[in-house]
Amino acid sequence: MSPFQRFISNISWNVFGKVCVQILLFGVSILLTRYLGKERLGVYATLLVIPSFVRLLNQFGLETLINKKLPELMVEDPTGRQGRYLVRKALGIRAVTTLIFGAALYKGLPHYLDFVQMPELMEYRLVLIAYFIIITLNSILSTLFMTRLEYKTVTLSETVCAFLNLCFLGIFISLDFGIFGVLYAYILSTAINILVYVGLSLKSLKGETQAPDWQEMRPLAQASYVITLLSFGLITQSDILLMNYFQVEPAGIGFYHLATGLGGMLAFVLVGVGPLALSILSETYVKGSTEGLSRIWCQIVGFASFLTVPIFVFAFFNAESLIYFVYGEQFGPAGKVLAFYVLFVGCATIAGHDFVTSTLFILHRRNTVVRVTIEGSLINIGLNLILIPLYQEMGAVAGTGLAMIYMVFRQLFVIQKHVNIFPALPTIGKCLLFSLLAVVPAQTFAIFILDQVLLTALLYALGFFILMVILKPFNRTQAEVLSAIHPKVPVWINGFVRQ
Repeated sequence: MSPFQRFISNISWNVFGKVCVQILLFGVSILLTRYLGKERLGVYATLLVIPSFVRLLNQFGLETLINKKLPELMVEDPTGRQGRYLVRKALGIRAVTTLIFGAALYKGLPHYLDFVQMPELMEYRLVLIAYFIIITLNSILSTLFMTRLEYKTVTLSETVCAFLNLCFLGIFISLDFGIFGVLYAYILSTAINILVYVGLSLKSLKGETQAPDWQEMRPLAQASYVITLLSFGLITQSDILLMNYFQVEPAGIGFYHLATGLGGMLAFVLVGVGPLALSILSETYVKGSTEGLSRIWCQIVGFASFLTVPIFVFAFFNAESLIYFVYGEQFGPAGKVLAFYVLFVGCATIAGHDFVTSTLFILHRRNTVVRVTIEGSLINIGLNLILIPLYQEMGAVAGTGLAMIYMVFRQLFVIQKHVNIFPALPTIGKCLLFSLLAVVPAQTFAIFILDQVLLTALLYALGFFILMVILKPFNRTQAEVLSAIHPKVPVWINGFVRQ
């Protein structure tokens, strides 16, 4: 198989898995949001900032190191001894540092809660430590399996985990455990997921090892870690921290958490695609050149656009109806926040947000990534300091969104000097045009006849399908690539292929 064929083969499992997982997580989101209400949802979002920040401190670039170097070591050393050494070393470091940061979290939590003027949240100290340990171990183990392109395993494991999360949440809600129940439901289900990963990894970790050349690895890990630390200013948790500092109402924080969480879900099909693309792009660059890297980069970004653009366009035009239908009337004001956030995150995703940093690492432009991350963090924090006191949660969205857009296009500007990215633009533009044309009849129906989000979505999907049949966006070469992986694909895709 060619690299792109392997990408498509694995992304098939990824898309299938993420659909299943996101359906379950969507159920979790609905259940916990309706149960907690807008006030307690804001408190819940405030609590999640704490383990998320400590997890950033604990990463040390290990996920990036595994994701980039393991595929290269598998090519350079087919015996697997060097790759086995790298994985063992990374897992050992993660286990030790997790215990150290867990103890630091226990000691430091009272001081943080005093800073945000919420000392009453001290009762959650132990559950937050358990949450931190779970998310940081699950992160490195899932990265390991995705780097090995074992997406079928990841898909099945994550689906079972999401199902268990939903089941535990239902039990704890029936017992009225409050926010504790929501946190413990996730902890228990993810702990089971970790045990599955550990059980499946034991056999591959046994055997002889050989220390690889660390000449590039340490700078790579260090650069990734610096980027991770600096990126705290870019993630939604930093916005929530500042909203707490400026005494934004818990309801407003809840609306922000709901909008950004749901906005992130819209790109669910690309969850896990970043590590997969990094592995494929890294292998391609080692075997070939920038020409081969350019070709597969455009193929991947173009393919990703057809998976995400239609979803973002629909969500932007139907944000309020979607929030009202799913979460209820009390969360109606979150609809405007969601639409505003989708505008930014959609543009960034379409422009290749999930692939630009990986590409720069492959091109050995780590310093560029560090500089852009610093710039983006400073822009976001600066805008937040100005906009949050004035516009509350909408100001936080504007700060994060503008920083996100700046970073993507800043990195693309550097990438295009080495890789020809322009062949991907017609594909992205075509998909965006189809989506905007399809949304017109759907929105006309919603405005003048019946505003029912499920019916609007059905009309939108039907319109997009009809446009695909009429305008036929795929060519014969693309169909042949797909048929080499899935022989039955041409049976249904022929209607969209130009002869």
